[in-house]
Amino acid sequence: MLKPGITADLAVVREAPFGYFLSDGHTDILLHQNEATKPLELEEKVCVFLYHDHQNRLSATMHEPIIKNDEMGWLKVVSVRQGHGVFVDNGISRDLFVSMDELPFDRREWPAAGDRLFCSLTWDKKGRLMGKLVKGLPVTSQAIAADRSWLNKEVKGVVYHFLDEGAALLIENGPVGFLHQDEAAEVPRLGQTIHGRVQFVRDDGRVNITQRLLRTEQQKEDADRILAFLAERKGGMPYTDKSPPEDIKARFGMSKAAFKRALGKLIKDGKVEQRDGFTYRVEKE
Repeated sequence: MLKPGITADLAVVREAPFGYFLSDGHTDILLHQNEATKPLELEEKVCVFLYHDHQNRLSATMHEPIIKNDEMGWLKVVSVRQGHGVFVDNGISRDLFVSMDELPFDRREWPAAGDRLFCSLTWDKKGRLMGKLVKGLPVTSQAIAADRSWLNKEVKGVVYHFLDEGAALLIENGPVGFLHQDEAAEVPRLGQTIHGRVQFVRDDGRVNITQRLLRTEQQKEDADRILAFLAERKGGMPYTDKSPPEDIKARFGMSKAAFKRALGKLIKDGKVEQRDGFTYRVEKE
């Protein structure tokens, strides 16, 4: 049976000024000219994705959706309809609706435009295609287990689920993370990309994330690393705030921006000075 959300091989049965009519031998479906990726001939077989158009008619597109029936994927939120739900981009002209029944009770935790939700396809009681949030194993199976080397790493991840005391994140190219509400800079949103630091690595390979004093703590750690390197070189090094970013990254494992922040703090505190392309530790008299 033809229904929205599936792909079907249909035959072109007639052409119209605004597109083509396709059929499986029982039902005719419109393929609007904007949804055709090439000119078609009568009786030609074409693979299409089915959806409901803005007039709620079953229609076809030759454009490839991000997800189809029995598939899951990350879809970007394009708009929020307060009191109803959100619309996400599935790669075709008609956005996919995700009902408020799928979203957190607390409206502050609702996604905003640009956030990403991990979705599958479903249908309401009237047979209309909708998005359904996916949680649990389909999300966590995308993660890797963290080891101790992840401790204190700056990471970013997408909020995919809320727990009683915080938010669960899928960290980019990393493990599953948990951001406790006391460690959050603000109330996180479902689908929001969160930046933070790994505070604790659990035995199961998941991690706890914190956003508290992130830059200040990192700056102190970076400054200590610079001072340790200066101590190894008897108080002088050929690195300054003018050094190339790749040299700083190779030597200190930090970005140039982070290096400049840490170095600036050391200069301000009177612990180092820069002269003639070198940085020297200031010896107390």
